[in-house]
Amino acid sequence: MKKRSTTVTAVGVVVALLGMLLVFIYTGRIKARAGAGLGPSASAFVATSDIPVGTSWEAMADMIAKQEIPGGLRPSTAVSKSGQVAGKTSIQAISKGEVLTTTQFSAATSGSIDIPKGHNAVTINLAPPQGVGRYIQPGARANVFASFKTIPGSTNPAEGAVTKLLLTNVRVLANQPAGEGDEKSATATPSGTGEILLTLALTPDQAEKLIFAKENGSLWLGLMRPGDAPAAPSTGRTFRTALI
Repeated sequence: MKKRSTTVTAVGVVVALLGMLLVFIYTGRIKARAGAGLGPSASAFVATSDIPVGTSWEAMADMIAKQEIPGGLRPSTAVSKSGQVAGKTSIQAISKGEVLTTTQFSAATSGSIDIPKGHNAVTINLAPPQGVGRYIQPGARANVFASFKTIPGSTNPAEGAVTKLLLTNVRVLANQPAGEGDEKSATATPSGTGEILLTLALTPDQAEKLIFAKENGSLWLGLMRPGDAPAAPSTGRTFRTALI
């Protein structure tokens, strides 16, 4: 009787070990498939601590580390060699754990902002909804819409307010939370409720239009899809044409 009990126990142990082995093999296959789905890994620099805007690449030695990143999670503009951004400065705050990209750096000649020739850097403050929830990254292109609730001299109620495309294909130079300095990345908290500061590259003529609209109406930005052509001129929308 004792021998039979020992045999049953041994069989149970074998079955348990076999079950554990099968689970281990199955888990390994799942992980392998998941890794394959992300593609082969490649090296890139990752922030090991928060990096303030305006920090030179050379000053980041103790704030970054080179790591292997799965292909599916590695940005196409990831920094993998020092030569890609040597001598350049960060144009936005970079959060700990973030993969460094070339779009976060610029060889700026005025402060830490790379201003295109013939343009001015103009900063406006907007609430997150009007600023696309902080998702606009430096280097992105945006459309600017202006909305006026009353038009001076208008006697027709149906034409007394207008919303119109003001500027198209405007380059964004910087994006950060208003009143928070450079300590926190503007893109790290897209659900925040505080105002954001958007710095745009504008010609003097565009700057006049933007400032006038900001002072006398309200502004909304639309984030353009990369590669899309500039928007066509618009006559705008009034009470009369809003639903047409």
